[in-house]
Amino acid sequence: MKQAGAAVGIDFTGKCDRAPNSVGAHTLIKFLEGKPGQNQLAEILFRQYFTDGLYPDNENLRAAAEELLEGGDSPDLDLDAAMAFVESANERKAVQAEAADYSMRGVSGVPFFIFNGQPQFSGAQPVATFKRSLLESMA
Repeated sequence: MKQAGAAVGIDFTGKCDRAPNSVGAHTLIKFLEGKPGQNQLAEILFRQYFTDGLYPDNENLRAAAEELLEGGDSPDLDLDAAMAFVESANERKAVQAEAADYSMRGVSGVPFFIFNGQPQFSGAQPVATFKRSLLESMA
């Protein structure tokens, strides 16, 4: 895994000593749905866990949101509103329900690709696989 990550600029250090419960991280990402900075936030969260070894608890989620704000990628981000969203039982349940729905539809890993509403494949794939799947989904 380290070698595969290094090939695409990800340093898998193994510093975190436990598998994450990513509900809070996914809830924070959902808070930014359709707003600037969502992808950058995901990158910060990946780095925090996989490279820095930081578990995605509320303290580290807030630090990720602060880093995003400081980087200028989401200038209108309201940190308190974002964390209230993360801590909302209803929002967390909605994220868990969405994950369960995807799981029931066969999504078993990330990234997972869906073209024109049709599940395709999971994980890194050669460019030819993307081309073939995209063309088939448009037919």
